[in-house]
Amino acid sequence: MSRALKKYITHFIPGRVFSLAFPVMLGMLSQVLLNVVDTAMVGRLSAAALAATGLGSTAFMVVALTFDSLGTGTQILVSRRWGENDLPGTRRVLFNSLILTLPLGLALSLLGVSKAVPFMHLLIEDPRVLELATEYTRLRFFSLFFFLLITSLRGYFDGVGRTKIRMQCMILVVLLNIVLNYLLIFGRLGFPRLEVRGAALASTISVIIGSFYILARALFDRRLRGSRLFRGGNYDAAAVNRIFYFSLPKGLRMLFGFSAFLIFLKIVGMLGVEELAASNILITILSCTLLMGLGIGIAAATLVGSSLGARNPQSARYYGWGACRMGVVFMGLGGGAFILFPRFIVSVFTPDQAVAELAVVPLLILGAVQVFHAVGIVLTGCLEGAGATHWVLKIEILTHWLIFIPLAYFLAVVSAFGLVGAWSAIGFLIALYSLIMILKFRSDGWLNIPA
Repeated sequence: MSRALKKYITHFIPGRVFSLAFPVMLGMLSQVLLNVVDTAMVGRLSAAALAATGLGSTAFMVVALTFDSLGTGTQILVSRRWGENDLPGTRRVLFNSLILTLPLGLALSLLGVSKAVPFMHLLIEDPRVLELATEYTRLRFFSLFFFLLITSLRGYFDGVGRTKIRMQCMILVVLLNIVLNYLLIFGRLGFPRLEVRGAALASTISVIIGSFYILARALFDRRLRGSRLFRGGNYDAAAVNRIFYFSLPKGLRMLFGFSAFLIFLKIVGMLGVEELAASNILITILSCTLLMGLGIGIAAATLVGSSLGARNPQSARYYGWGACRMGVVFMGLGGGAFILFPRFIVSVFTPDQAVAELAVVPLLILGAVQVFHAVGIVLTGCLEGAGATHWVLKIEILTHWLIFIPLAYFLAVVSAFGLVGAWSAIGFLIALYSLIMILKFRSDGWLNIPA
């Protein structure tokens, strides 16, 4: 890290933002590494395999992040109770969060076991890509019970400011996934060569082991140990309702947002398999900066929530803008790399020159909007931490479904700008969404939402 960057961080980013956000960012960066390694390994197989894992992974994330929103509701309430110095209240929130997540996770895992994933054929026309993507998605669904166990526990730990546990869990999952990918995709050290199926199995096994790790951390946590967490007296219908109240808009936002992205990939699929493969590479590269911004937003949400719980709205606004500056630094550096080294970055993921060349200009577009993207992502986290999840949902539907999808279809297909047109629509979406978030955060309406 350069002296100039250290000086910027020291003088312009509040220390509490950095101390909470940095572990989350490291955890998110480990997730980026997982996506990078997955895509780079599968990209060595074929364009069809690359397209299938990209679509399958996105379809899985639609479901996973829809219900992962229960972690956001948990974090909002835990951070408020933490700001009020109500330690028993934080435990009750965790208990009631588990009441919601575990049955849902079990039902979704059984859906994967029963092989009842019916929507893939609506997204994919190529029969080989459809076969690979369907098998990949079914295997990933099996991990959803364990994924949602992590969600509740992570929401609790983030809410009390122990973001390092999230980081440790994600690093463990990623390291396991990299090793298992190498063994199962290519059949190394005596393991069977499973290719796309191996990538799905590696991710599923890694998540299961990660859930055991974070559960162990909860069982031995000094704030939870001896508290008789799992007892009937901890059930609180009002807490369940509040978790659901704050989580539902985030869940719907993830559902509508990622479903819009699936429609976007459907539009890209109209252009060809190579364009779809190139888009999977672009999504992986974009996640390198996106997840950093999400990590900063998660940390900012905790600080905003605890500040409002302590009846200090000025502090909440201060932490929000400080988190934005941190996001601009890190995501801006990523965007600069996209602009300066586009061909080198793309070449990491595929030896196919036709696919690689298709991704270069869209990557330049993404690089140009990363500063805007940082502000939009971080302020979304701040507003959700304050409880403005319903408002954020409305903006998500407006910008993604009424503006982004029609624009992407018009530019990519009707106007025949192809992949460049499709990703130009994403650039426009990022800029517009960020402007709306800035205007909302500058107002006062989000400061007085009860939780």
